[in-house]
Amino acid sequence: MEYLTSLWNSLISASKAFLYAAWREVLHYVVHIGDALSQLINVVVFFSDNPNESVSGRAWRLRTKYRFWGILKVVIDFVASPLEEDHCEMSHKGDVSRAAKLLREQGT
Repeated sequence: MEYLTSLWNSLISASKAFLYAAWREVLHYVVHIGDALSQLINVVVFFSDNPNESVSGRAWRLRTKYRFWGILKVVIDFVASPLEEDHCEMSHKGDVSRAAKLLREQGT
């Protein structure tokens, strides 16, 4: 009986680990979809010439140059505040990081 209990506990533990890993992958995928949608909106709605930049990253980058982007940055950061502090700054860093990774992978 002790063997079965140990086996059952091992199975439950492995199941929890698998579900946790699967959940992390799903969340990772959802974040990628959000990034892609933000980049699409940046190009289609805001006529960006950079298809690899998110709306939030652009709002951070242009916050001091144009009043519109400064206001949009405040609005986006407020809306995203329950999930992430300084969302626009973090998005800009993510945009830059993805661009740097692409350059490294291309060997330039």
